Amino acid sequence: MTALLPVYPRLDLDVVSAQGIELTTADGRTLLDLYGAHAVCPLGHAHPALHDALTRQHATLDFYSNSLRMAVQEEAAEAVLGGSAHLAHVHFVNSGTEANESAIHLARRLTGRTRIVTLAEGFHGRTLGSLSVTGLPGYRARVPVPIPEDWRGTITLGQPDLSSIDESVAAVLIESVVSLGGVYMPPDGWLEAVQARCQEVGALFILDEVQGGVGRLGRWWGHEALGTTTPDMVTLAKSLGGGFPVAALATTADIGAKVTYSELGTTFGGGPMACAMVSTTARVIREEGLMDHVLAIEARVRDGLAGIEGVEVRGKGALLGIQTPRPQGEVRTALLARDILTGASGEPDTLRLLPAYTTPLSAIDRFTAALREVLGA
Repeated sequence: MTALLPVYPRLDLDVVSAQGIELTTADGRTLLDLYGAHAVCPLGHAHPALHDALTRQHATLDFYSNSLRMAVQEEAAEAVLGGSAHLAHVHFVNSGTEANESAIHLARRLTGRTRIVTLAEGFHGRTLGSLSVTGLPGYRARVPVPIPEDWRGTITLGQPDLSSIDESVAAVLIESVVSLGGVYMPPDGWLEAVQARCQEVGALFILDEVQGGVGRLGRWWGHEALGTTTPDMVTLAKSLGGGFPVAALATTADIGAKVTYSELGTTFGGGPMACAMVSTTARVIREEGLMDHVLAIEARVRDGLAGIEGVEVRGKGALLGIQTPRPQGEVRTALLARDILTGASGEPDTLRLLPAYTTPLSAIDRFTAALREVLGA
């Protein structure tokens, strides 16, 4: 036992420093990080632009509450929106689950309804509201109180039966790519059908891009990489602050016009240092063409693993699931023995890759060669 509450299963690695796409352990190992700190570090570790932004902002205005106007917040909100044709407002919070809580709150208040429809395979966070609408049963079992029947309905990814989206539904909340649930993509046209059904019954359409946003799928907004939907709200987190804890809810002008003072609130959300990191992360991703590079990463993974029996690559950009004919735990351990760190998923045979957008293609080649070796291909 340590002083830490034992709520996380941890790998037996003592990481003492990180630079770029490499981790250094206390025993002197250097690991290739293809997990990206759980999709949190799109620019890799210790990026100089982020270091400069954080230290400069700390020396200028480290923190103040949301009771005052701060230009750094407005700049960050503009950076998040990035010229979106239909999203107009941003509310900063601290984590993805808080962003989803904010979206659920607004949907219920604005529609006067309580029911939220989500994917049976989806995950939206660990706070009570987000957890109550999460689909994965292992996580829903952790809800400490009974969930009212009218709080939640489900649909299955890709299935045409959308009858559970009816006039009792406040919103449909869907991950742009089902990540923890095994990295599954919506079929072409399916998100558009869901949005059309929402419009038909007066429900709001919300996309959870906590992992699939901020350029990870090759476009700034995950929904732009997946089709032509125009969601009423989008939630972002993970990669948004380049390693600094920050998340956001983006909404349309129509919703923004209906929001009142004290509708939502947070002490730390949108602090000056967080906002400086958001603006800098967005600028580097856009100026350095990293959204194009994540598509090159995906292509390299697919090419490097092509033709291996029992291997399937799912996902897009720098959010990839790799199904193998062996249990993921065995494969991850074998890769770690070769100094390559990958992620797990809710599927017992599927690895997750959530690498930095700056990952060189040579590092991807190293990974695919190692996986081929592990699988005897």
